[in-house]
Order: sequence, then structure tokens, then C-alpha cells
Amino acid sequence: MEPNSRTPGIVGTLGIALLVLVPILGLINAIVNRPADPFSGETPSLEQLIQGARVWKLLLHSVLLAMVVAVGSVMAGGWMAWVEYRTRFKGHRWVTLLALLPMAMPSYIVAASVRSALSPGGWIGDALGLPQMTGGIIAALVLIAVTAPLSQLIIGAALQRCSAAEEEAARSLGASPWRVFTSITMPQLRSAVGFSALIALLYAISDFGAVAVLDMPVLTWRLYSAVEGQEVAKAAVLGGVLLLATLPLFVISRWIRGEFKAHNVANPRPVVPQPLTSLPLGISVATLMLTVGLGLIIPIVTLGSWVADGLSRNLAFVNPMVSVWDTLFAAILGAFVTLAFAWFPAWAVASKQRNRKRGGLLEDATYVTSALPGVLLALGLMAAALQVTQFLPPGAYAGLLGTGLLLMLGYSTRFVAEVFAPLRVAFLSLDPRQDESARTLGVSAWIRWRKVTLPALAPGLAVAWVIGFNAIVKELPVTLLLGGATGLRTLSFRVWDRYNESLWHDAGLAGLLLVSLALGSVLMTLSWRRHA
Repeated sequence: MEPNSRTPGIVGTLGIALLVLVPILGLINAIVNRPADPFSGETPSLEQLIQGARVWKLLLHSVLLAMVVAVGSVMAGGWMAWVEYRTRFKGHRWVTLLALLPMAMPSYIVAASVRSALSPGGWIGDALGLPQMTGGIIAALVLIAVTAPLSQLIIGAALQRCSAAEEEAARSLGASPWRVFTSITMPQLRSAVGFSALIALLYAISDFGAVAVLDMPVLTWRLYSAVEGQEVAKAAVLGGVLLLATLPLFVISRWIRGEFKAHNVANPRPVVPQPLTSLPLGISVATLMLTVGLGLIIPIVTLGSWVADGLSRNLAFVNPMVSVWDTLFAAILGAFVTLAFAWFPAWAVASKQRNRKRGGLLEDATYVTSALPGVLLALGLMAAALQVTQFLPPGAYAGLLGTGLLLMLGYSTRFVAEVFAPLRVAFLSLDPRQDESARTLGVSAWIRWRKVTLPALAPGLAVAWVIGFNAIVKELPVTLLLGGATGLRTLSFRVWDRYNESLWHDAGLAGLLLVSLALGSVLMTLSWRRHA
């Protein structure tokens, strides 16, 4: 495949269009063709459904929660990024690495363990006399703890690119530290801060597990309950409102990327880190207590205590290896399928950007896929499959679910944007002169691909695959709604099922195994994430 071939663009466009349009069109069809009420036989109006489901109140809760999480994530993650690149102290490297690890934790595991540990009867709640830990405040804190490491990575990468020359020049002219920050540093961080806030906003508004565990009434939780209860009309309306609340955020994303300006400084020098004084040290400790305490230490200790309690009481454990193998199978296969969907758009966008052009509509459409919450995505795919299989032989819908085709399509749609990003970087790093040199020597296309292109792409391919693997390992709503008919009982499914059944020992064991897989994959990609 030649770098300037139009084939990747065409194939990539068709693939992304399939991923984006199928669930959205399925959802629209479910809204337009609402089923009749099984008791009255009448089709409920949209107004009746909206009022009955208390849609506007749920929407308000969702938006407020997302905004609080976005602000908190940027503040916590931005502060730790500043500590990482602008300060030095004993143990600096290990502390900043520790602050990044909570991003491996699934939000529903963090929420379940925090609720158990901090509520009455928990190992912290009893000692401190805390009330029941549910509702919006604790949900916001949990989601901030999970998303702050992402903000730390993004803002930290921008800080790493800042040159000391401009700041030193401003200080030499008598500017105060605050004036230097607001006039020189902050404009260079604006794009990274905005993008970090957008990611946290999307994460919070699409989260399902944490808000369900913590009894926070928002759109995603009510949508899942409606799908589980087979309330198709209600689910369709809730999904439509959630879609309208989510997709416009990508207008903001495009604006943020348009605002980015490269700061071209000859021979840029990193800013010399300064010692951490008492007040910044206190803020750093408080930030670590929030992110690492809530997002890593409490979950691991709590999960371990559940397992220890089960062992001490001689409770029977479900064989965890079945769930481990099911998780590995789903994540390995799903990562390869997602990689295949991301391949052609990444190649096409990289080819355009190599020629100093924007990625255009194809790049924007690829990122749009990450705006679809898992519950909404699963509902849209099921609705589309139901509509299409009406024209197929009986059992076709059950076949799509049972064979895992819808599950793999759901994983690909949910995570193609995450896999696309490192793939695009890998394609951009290719040196076309190497391929041209091999071509002039008469080397065949297959040998050029195997000996020149593939070795150069291998690191980026590996990182992209591992990122997809890690995302699928942690995914809950798509697995619950689209994976049940396959017979797969993944670790995420096991944690959710056993927690709801109050079988804490089994939930703890499955959670520890899931966290181990997620932490391992995050550590494998941490170097790329920090410097990409």
C-alpha cells in the first residue's frame, strides 16, 4: 500500500462511518418507532416519556457532575504535572509515577471499594464515624481520582515542551512569578488544559459503574436500568437525550485543537526544577490523598480485605481462572478487531498530516466515537441489529449476539479513538525515504513491507494494541449488555455480578485480578503516554 494511495482514506471512511452511524441510526429508529405500551396498547408520546422518566432532572445531574469532575480533574492533574516537571524532592520520581497509576483502576471498582471502606461498618468509616458514602459528592471525588492522572499526562507533556527562555526573559524584565505564569506559561498550556477538561467531561458524563454503585441518579444509570427492564421506549428517549448532551462537546474539541499554536523556540531548554516548599508540599500531599488514596490504595486494600474475610470464614470461591481466560479472550480479540478498524483511518490521516494538512473530517469522526457512552452505544447497536434482522431468517438477532459480533463491534466503536492516536503517531514517524530506497533497488512490495515498514511500525502497533487491550479489560456496560449472550463471564462481569449479590469475597478476588491486568498494561504503555 503506497503512502499516498487513496485506498486507506476510502476504507477508513467506510469503517468509521459504520462505527459511528450504526448505533446512532439504531437509536434514532428506536425513538421514531417506539413500541406500544403492553398494557394499554397505545404508543406513548415523547412528552409523556420525558416527563415520566424525569429526563431534565437526570440531565441536570449528569451535566453538573461532569462539570465538577472536569474542573477537579484539571486542578488535581495539573498540580501533579507541575510537581513532576517543575519541582524536585526526595522520592520525586516514585511519587509522580504513583500518582499516574489510578488511571488503571475501573471506576466501578473504585466506587464499590470506597463506599464499602468509608461507610459505616467499613475499615475507615467505623474508625472516623463517617456517614453513608453515596451521592453526588463522593461520585465526583471518585471520578476525579480516576481521571486526574490523564490530566497529569496531557498537561505534563505540554509543560515538558515549554522553553525556559521565555520565562527567564520575563523574569529578567521584572515580572512577578504570577505574571510569568499567566502571561507566558498558561497560554502555552491552554490547549492541554482544555483538552484535559474535555476528556474528564466525556468520561464523567458517560460513566455508568461508579454512579450506579454510589446511587447517583444520572442519565447513564437510568438508561441501563431501562434497557435491563426492557423498557425500550423509555431507554430510547433517555439515550437520545444523552446523545444530544454528549456529541456537541466535540464542537468544543475542534475549537480547542484550532486554538493550538506551536511555540517555535530555537534550542528550547527545560525549566530548571525548584525545591518544593511547605505550602506546595501540603497541597501535593492533599492531592495525592485524593487521587492515590481514593483511586489506588483504598480499592486494593478493600478488595484484599474482602478476599481475606472469605478465606477466614472458609467461604467457597468461584474458580477465577474461567473469568481470567474469558477476559483475556475478549480483550485480545477485541484489541485486534479495534486495531483493524483504526488502521486505515490512521494511515490516511497520517498521510495528509505528513503533507502539512489537517486530518479533516475523517480524524474528527474517529474521535467522535469516544463520545458515545458505553450504555448508549450498546443500546444503539441492539436497536440497529433488531431493525436489520427483521429482514433475515429467524434467529439472526440471537446469532449476532451469541457469536459476539455485536460485542466486538461495540468494543471497536468504544475504543477505536484510543487505538487511533498511537497508530497515527506511528505512521507519522515512518521515513518514506527508506521505502523509496528499497524500491529503487528493486525490492518487492511485500519484502519492503516486511523488512522496512513493519519493523518501524512495530513499537507503535504494540502500544496501540495494549491500549485497546487495557480499555476492553476494564469496560463494563458494553460487556454486560452485549456480552451476556456469548456466555463469556469476564472479570468485569464477575465483579459487577458478585458485588450486586453481596458476595464480597468473590468480587474482591475478581477485582484484584482485573486490577492486576490493568496495572500491568498501563505500566507497559506509560513511557509512550508520558512522552507522546
